[in-house]
Amino acid sequence: MGNLSESLTLHLHWFVRALLVEEDREGCSSERRSALSGHHELQISSPSLSQSFVLSLLIHPAQLELTEAAATNPALESCCCECLGTSSTMNVKTVLILLVLALATVFALVCVLLTRGRVPRTCQHQPLEQEDTDDGRSLVFADLTPEEMVRVVRYLQGNLRVQLVDASRAKPSDNCIASVDVQVPAKAEVLRFLDGGGARPPREALAVLYFGSQPDPNITEYVVGPLPLPAYHRDVTVQKYGGKVPYHRRPTLAVEYRHISGFLKSQVFPTAPSFMVQVMEYDGASLAAMTAAPRGFQSGDRITWFALFQNVSGFFVHPVGLEVLVDHSSLDMSRWAVSRVFYNGQYYRDMAQLESAYVQGRISVQKVRKAPRDGDFSSMKPRAPSSALFPLQYEPQGPRYSIRNNQVLFQGWSFAFGMSVSRGLRLFDIRHKGERVAYEISIQEALSVYGSNCPGGMSTRYMDGSFGIGRYTSPLVRGVDCPYLATYLDVHHLAHSLLPSLTKNALCIFEQNLGSPLRRHYSNLQSLYYGGLVNSALVVRSIATVGNYDYVWDFIFYQNGAIEGKVQATGYASSSFLHGDGLRYGNRVWEHTLGTIHTHSINYKVDLDVGGVKNSLVAHDMAFEMTRAPWNPEQQIERPRLTKKVLDTEDQAAFRLQSKMPRYIYFAANSKNKWGHQRGYRIQITSFAGDHVPEASSMERAISWARYQLAVTRRKEEEPTSTSIYNQNDPWTPTVAFANFINNETITNEDLVAWITAGFLHIPHSEDIPNTVTVGNSVGFLLRPYNYYDLDPSIYSHDGVFFTSEQDLTACDINPIACLPKTASCLPNFPPFTYDGFQNMSRLSQSSVCCVRTVFPGATNQPSKALGTHPENKGKNKPNQTQPPGSLGGFCSWKPACQNAGARSASAAMNVKTVLILLVLALATIFALVCVLLTRGRVPSACQHQPLEQEDTDDGRSLVFADLTPEEMVRVVRYLQGNLGVQLVDASRAKPSDNCIASVDVQVPAKAEVLRFLDGGGARPPREALAVLYFGSQPDPNVTEYVVGPLPLPAYHRDVTVQKYGGKVPYHRRPVTGKEYVDINTLIQRELRKAPRFLAACCESDGTDLAILTTAPRGFKSGDRATWFVLFHNVIGTGYYVLPVGLEVLVEHRDLHVSGWQLRQVFYNGWYFGSVEDLEAAFTANFLEVIRIPKPRDEAVLGSMRPRRPPISLGPLQYEPQGPRYSVRDNYVTFQGWSITFGMNPNSGPRLFDIRYRGERIIYELSLQEALALYGSNCPGGMSTRYLDGSFGIGRFAYELVRGLDCPYTATYVDRHYLAESDTPKTNQNSLCIFEHDAALPLRRHFSDSQSLYYGGLRRNTLVIRAISTLINYDYIWDFMFHTSGAVEVRVHATGYISSSFFYGQGTNYGNKVGPHTLGTMHLHHIHYKVDLDVDGQLNSLETQDMAYELVKDPWSMQNTIERPYLHRERLEREDEAAFPLNTPMPRYISFASPKLNKWGHPRSYRIQITSFAGEHLPVSSPMERSISWGRYQLAVTQRKEEEPTSTSVYNQNDPWTPTVAFADFIDNETITNQDLVAWISVGFLHVPHAEDIPNTVTAGNSVGFLLRPYNYFSEDPSVDSPDSIYFSGEQDAGACGVNPLACLPPAAACTPHLPPFRYGGFLNISLAPPPGEL
Repeated sequence: MGNLSESLTLHLHWFVRALLVEEDREGCSSERRSALSGHHELQISSPSLSQSFVLSLLIHPAQLELTEAAATNPALESCCCECLGTSSTMNVKTVLILLVLALATVFALVCVLLTRGRVPRTCQHQPLEQEDTDDGRSLVFADLTPEEMVRVVRYLQGNLRVQLVDASRAKPSDNCIASVDVQVPAKAEVLRFLDGGGARPPREALAVLYFGSQPDPNITEYVVGPLPLPAYHRDVTVQKYGGKVPYHRRPTLAVEYRHISGFLKSQVFPTAPSFMVQVMEYDGASLAAMTAAPRGFQSGDRITWFALFQNVSGFFVHPVGLEVLVDHSSLDMSRWAVSRVFYNGQYYRDMAQLESAYVQGRISVQKVRKAPRDGDFSSMKPRAPSSALFPLQYEPQGPRYSIRNNQVLFQGWSFAFGMSVSRGLRLFDIRHKGERVAYEISIQEALSVYGSNCPGGMSTRYMDGSFGIGRYTSPLVRGVDCPYLATYLDVHHLAHSLLPSLTKNALCIFEQNLGSPLRRHYSNLQSLYYGGLVNSALVVRSIATVGNYDYVWDFIFYQNGAIEGKVQATGYASSSFLHGDGLRYGNRVWEHTLGTIHTHSINYKVDLDVGGVKNSLVAHDMAFEMTRAPWNPEQQIERPRLTKKVLDTEDQAAFRLQSKMPRYIYFAANSKNKWGHQRGYRIQITSFAGDHVPEASSMERAISWARYQLAVTRRKEEEPTSTSIYNQNDPWTPTVAFANFINNETITNEDLVAWITAGFLHIPHSEDIPNTVTVGNSVGFLLRPYNYYDLDPSIYSHDGVFFTSEQDLTACDINPIACLPKTASCLPNFPPFTYDGFQNMSRLSQSSVCCVRTVFPGATNQPSKALGTHPENKGKNKPNQTQPPGSLGGFCSWKPACQNAGARSASAAMNVKTVLILLVLALATIFALVCVLLTRGRVPSACQHQPLEQEDTDDGRSLVFADLTPEEMVRVVRYLQGNLGVQLVDASRAKPSDNCIASVDVQVPAKAEVLRFLDGGGARPPREALAVLYFGSQPDPNVTEYVVGPLPLPAYHRDVTVQKYGGKVPYHRRPVTGKEYVDINTLIQRELRKAPRFLAACCESDGTDLAILTTAPRGFKSGDRATWFVLFHNVIGTGYYVLPVGLEVLVEHRDLHVSGWQLRQVFYNGWYFGSVEDLEAAFTANFLEVIRIPKPRDEAVLGSMRPRRPPISLGPLQYEPQGPRYSVRDNYVTFQGWSITFGMNPNSGPRLFDIRYRGERIIYELSLQEALALYGSNCPGGMSTRYLDGSFGIGRFAYELVRGLDCPYTATYVDRHYLAESDTPKTNQNSLCIFEHDAALPLRRHFSDSQSLYYGGLRRNTLVIRAISTLINYDYIWDFMFHTSGAVEVRVHATGYISSSFFYGQGTNYGNKVGPHTLGTMHLHHIHYKVDLDVDGQLNSLETQDMAYELVKDPWSMQNTIERPYLHRERLEREDEAAFPLNTPMPRYISFASPKLNKWGHPRSYRIQITSFAGEHLPVSSPMERSISWGRYQLAVTQRKEEEPTSTSVYNQNDPWTPTVAFADFIDNETITNQDLVAWISVGFLHVPHAEDIPNTVTAGNSVGFLLRPYNYFSEDPSVDSPDSIYFSGEQDAGACGVNPLACLPPAAACTPHLPPFRYGGFLNISLAPPPGEL
């Protein structure tokens, strides 16, 4: 039972009253009875019903103890004592019977309580381990307080000697204060204060003033200080900008827009009365205007196009075709004028000319249907009622971060945060483990460049900083914009007014469990263990609603020392009126609405201080070098080599968009880490940006920062920002031109700044109605430690998990995850939903400024945990703290009052008294237990599953794709054993000269057969298996493949080898079996015994305790089977892959007889020997330098994943308050409109079939094909390694997942079965997981504080299907994600151990030293997928779209030209056109298009969007390149053919020189128009291992993949039908459950998460043959 901190008041008529009948009989007077009857109530206090009861019996009505009453009332005392003394009249027997019955009742109630279980306890906060050592120093960066803002304003009003008008009312000809923000002190001053013990810099403000009432109107910036009591001001305008800022450059104030609106309404529209009423249906308030920018064509212009829209919710997509060009350059508003009017493709001099043309019938009128106030199609109101509650994250032991003032602490991180009025979110003094990593990370600018055939759209280049990214930071909605339990902070700003404004909940900070491991490794070789760390990161977020768009700004802090900056775009698309050639500039998204093409470019400032202020910029990348194989000089090998370059000047460090940038570029310190490398932080950018504007454009210099994906310059105080708020309105003479920053100065050993640009092209399409979704519209960068530490700092995380097969995995002290069912079983405390966003539209009054409260984490008042406490009783019902537990309180004071009565009749009175007391206690206990039972009935218990609304309509049809069952596998084996007429040896024991069954898998029927069955009502295709057999005991040894069927009772088999491959598969191509590795190991061990003295000297070993790792391929030409094996120290429970001893051996094992195998070469420390004997002889003759490497014995050796710190408080966990919202039956999953069939190929891994959304098939097959890892080294094993993991078994080695780390604890786990290298099927339990993931992010949202006040949004919840393959050292996490917007996302994350070589000689040419003798060898990862899209049918075409610029004369001002973006569309006709090589530009929009059209006339399509950092896989001239020729292409689209089912073959690994399947042959220039097509997608990255890869590579930054997104497939965004949608307006009560489903969340989610007991059987599944190369 949980703690119950309340008092139960029991109104019992005291037992004395029960004796009144006897009192009358014995002469107790009515007076005395009356005195007694006023004191008849008991109060029972139970501070802890979960332990012992403490019952205090008090007299309730008079609040007096009985003794006090008796002492003041002799009648009462006398009656009491007399009544107690009349035992002769009492029937003791009756009382005893009642007592026994009462005790029996107590016993029964206790049993019921124990049976019902414990009352859930509320989740309690644990104290944080991390200490706050800031002492207020972070306040040097703090934003201004409202009080400070007010004082600055008052100071300026009193000291400038000019009249200052409130900016909210100012005319252009007035003087006013435009904004006041903090003036961050110079970096040198701050560092002297923070690091050098210097004085705190004076606190100052930066005030921007518009001086319109001066002979020379201008903009002036003043620094005002010191705060909080200003005493001086200085003009810094000339210092910053080289002169006064011309007045025409000023950002437009809100009041100026109001004046323009009034001008249009009162002076312009009345000149066209007929047109406005009859065409526009204008009633004075039915139109909304949206500004364009910049404002003209040359410096000094202030002429703005205003596009008009219906004034409804989401008006941005309701254009009416009318646009007005207003000249508002004059400071005298009476001189403002209309320069041009545009309507439906035609230009007019003014509205009067338009009116005349309309009246005369000379214009083409397109009357737009009047939309209702809610916007109709643009409305964000939910279309479906809310249903089962979505998954939520909660903090079982409270937040693990702390916030004080403007400083945040989290898991070794500390930083200060703030909000610039113009630029938005910014961070300062970012430290990890006490060391400053970055001085400043801040948003600089957000640029949008539009194209259209309407004037407003074609002239728009928004620079959002001038509007105010920080000013327009919107109030966040808990549960959609950020997790419900995040910490929310208010922000104040002063802009466009004399008074500060408050934005409630403008910033949120939270820890997010990302639902995947940060690092992990599963080992079932050499030693059995599992180690891992869940990826739990801290997120700082704000969302700026700048006009139509909502930008989600995130800074994410990972436990491995990485920082991610990310922006995600949502909100409304901007649109134009559709007319004429409008489709050249976008897509039609509604009847008259053109979604106009545009770019998003985001610029960041990153002032890294890596190991100090002075840094250099270093670039690393990979190149291939052709070299002779040292052990076989007649053969050549293409070896990857690490290229290194120090970039000395700013020009070298300016990387233009679409130019090739080194894949590793980092800030390097002067200091070195333990292994001798410069400590560094790497910059990794994710962006899809193209040209911002042509460089020849007259306004390009204003946004010249956007030329570069990365530019690194010397840091200068006079270059604080990359742009200026004044650039928007005069881009032709920019106040700040970033291009001037790059002047070829030296950047070696200097204080440097990285300016990072990330962006994407947006071609709005029907799914952008009503809102753009964040899926796929996300870009940003990572800052990752690169040899900054000596090993991965996350190894010191308290969240680390490690256990071995020899331990009790369910013991909490061994495995913290096993504790979760107990420690996490608490009642999440969700506070009531509140939203004050619409109340923040009015500014703070003078009197309220001083009342603003500072928010501290943990200071929030928690709801009372008392259940049922009446307000009047608070503080009155606490137990008497002076009494011991179990004491009876007031009864003790009765004894003195009744001593005389006891003397008269001691024995009888005591008996009755004792029995009565016990009876009263029993009755009180009964009542208390009943109350507890009733209370427990009301307290939520374990979360209960709700029935799913989605119906399962599969009817078992998905089983046509199902993997084989173990029973089917056994029957296939028995059939083959009995029907092939040859002896088959169990593959687990087979020698190369034997015949054996290598594997058995399902044979998926031909697509045509399957579709006839699924769609056409045809017969179910026969169920068949594919068996691979090795025939070594034949005159012509070979590999043969048979199709066996029908299942479950096989009756036939057919040889399909020739049909598939054109002939028998040569025997040398067969993958190496576990038995073959065992025999090789025996040979190596036998040979190593010939060098005992060498082994003892080098490794403290006799050879038997060394681990051996295979390489591949095996030779130099077809037919070879000679393999290098690398030897490592084998330490139990440790990743030996990073403990090389310097010894490698080359084994020739081509002969079918093991006795013919030989050890051909030995390598040690740079020397090659013909045999082990030669090695021993060289050693004994002192001809060989031996590097002594003692056998590691410490559990914390290099490569150990054992946690360095014990667990403390739990991180966030996900739970499902009303159960899973997906269903899994057999191999079939359904989720919110999705249905998917899943399976696992033993070789190629996860595969999905028949993927449908809303009943329509989108994808027939989505499957992993291959994973390539290609290494470089100066050791033979490393330099010759090109792993093709499919040949080892990606699916076969997908082992059991650890719940709570590999996947969320409450995910659904599914077993997979396979038959490989054995006649007996094997089961990998729980090797696939399925779960709904809470991304803690809006899928779409918009906050509106203009025209109408409302908020609409939808959480981003995703279904994830995951498997993790452990392929020797690496662990690949395979994710397939399904979004409610109709998008499919595929990602692979790499973790596990790096493969390494022995460090010697010039080893750092091939990687980094990561241990005393360990070289982390550089390598490539390339992953290949097959995507068989069927977009609205099988027959599709491939269409590309991208953006280009056209230089055109301005339609309304022919003497001027404009660079206008337009949409370039192309249909690719042939396979050669559709094969896009790596490192070549690919169209940013490429899609599979159906011949069928959507509602708006566009082909229904699905777009392919790839995120990859892959480089060259292998030179095409390499003799083995054809075997991995799929790696040439980032994307290749071919006709689908049954004879081309996979892009590679398991036989390619051991004979890449004559590949069994060469993907290059698939591309033969066949037509791809209206064909059944397949997309083959390659993603990858370069990995240069570094110190932070020890012990494990982390997933942060090592993730690539692709998206499949609907593109005009639907008529609007399908997520509008999600039951999770949220909408409320300023006129509604957002806290009402009927209005806002989020308001229902606290009671609906108030249940205890049910976490089943931890179990893990991963170490029990290892009876299979040893996996590849592990001996």
